[in-house]
Amino acid sequence: MESNLTEKKSPVIYIADDEDNNLFIMKATLKAEAYRVHAFKDGMSLLDFLNQGTEPPDLMLLDVMMPGLSGFDVLREVRSIPRYARVPIVMVTGLDDIQHKVTGLDTGADDYVGKPFHPLEVRARVRSLLRIKLLGDQIEKSNLLLSDEKLHLESLVRERTLELENTTLGVVAALEKANELNDTDTGMHLLRVCSYSELIAREIGLPGQAVVRIRRFASLHDVGKVGLPDEVLKKPGPLTQAEFDVMKRHTVMGYEMLTLARSDPMARNIALCHHEKFNGRGYPYGLAGTDIPLEARIVALADVFDALTTRRCYKNAYPLEMARRTIEEERGKHFDPALVDIHLGRWDDIREILKRYQDTGTQAAQFDAGALPTKPRSALWEYDTVGKES
Repeated sequence: MESNLTEKKSPVIYIADDEDNNLFIMKATLKAEAYRVHAFKDGMSLLDFLNQGTEPPDLMLLDVMMPGLSGFDVLREVRSIPRYARVPIVMVTGLDDIQHKVTGLDTGADDYVGKPFHPLEVRARVRSLLRIKLLGDQIEKSNLLLSDEKLHLESLVRERTLELENTTLGVVAALEKANELNDTDTGMHLLRVCSYSELIAREIGLPGQAVVRIRRFASLHDVGKVGLPDEVLKKPGPLTQAEFDVMKRHTVMGYEMLTLARSDPMARNIALCHHEKFNGRGYPYGLAGTDIPLEARIVALADVFDALTTRRCYKNAYPLEMARRTIEEERGKHFDPALVDIHLGRWDDIREILKRYQDTGTQAAQFDAGALPTKPRSALWEYDTVGKES
């Protein structure tokens, strides 16, 4: 039962005193204020009634010197029960010893009344303490309401976030499928690139959620190719300069598609910048070093390694050691040196991924890629210390 002066016409008060005369005077004094009073001649009787929970107290008056359990013993017991932690407790004593008062206050008493007591003093102290308790109850109730509202809002945010994530995953899956259907030679390419990217991201110490996002969105690095004509995308030989200029547009097309889909900034950065080179000679911006978003640097290495080690319609697969030497030679040129070191340092794992995902055997809508979007900032900028050399 919640203690509240506005909800209870008569607050409940417990009194414990082993002297009949004191109990009589105290009961008469408090009943004159319309309080409901429960009187006990010893501390054990009070605690037994308290534990029944029939009528919880709004305030207690405890005689210090009682046979069996003293007022201090009862005070300690009551204060050990969390739901009664804020019930005001007044110690009643005929002892004028400062040490007893200090002990009582340190144990959790709220006030002292000396014997012999005056009824007016008792009434005034009780009214004051009940008023303080009422204010505390109101604050506690307000805090609970605010807490419930906060939990409700947090739940709504979580539900909305999950809804957006599921929508994003649906878009990712659809775009991945479109990419796969448009470029049949790559087979398990997306799974390998995702796995290489995840391995590198985890090894450089990115947080778990960032690693998950990189693995998820690495699969969209070439999604813009759905906007390229087949005669360029699937040409079995070298591209002319004009054809290569068309091919380069897939980065911006992918960025625009993912922007329209309201995809994660990381996905957009990967699509736009995975052909940038660490030495600044890549496209579409010619970004260099750590100006290239970290997620794009990771996927760039994973993508090129996979292109080297697997067959494409325009080339045969490189032997594994030749691909390794190529990656080493491009350290600091095409690729972030720190990421190359990680890639080569986990060579057995790289080979295992390649083995696990071995390959098994009409023109899309065009986008206006005439103007480049704003240069990207890494979606992982707060974690990006890779490649920054002293």
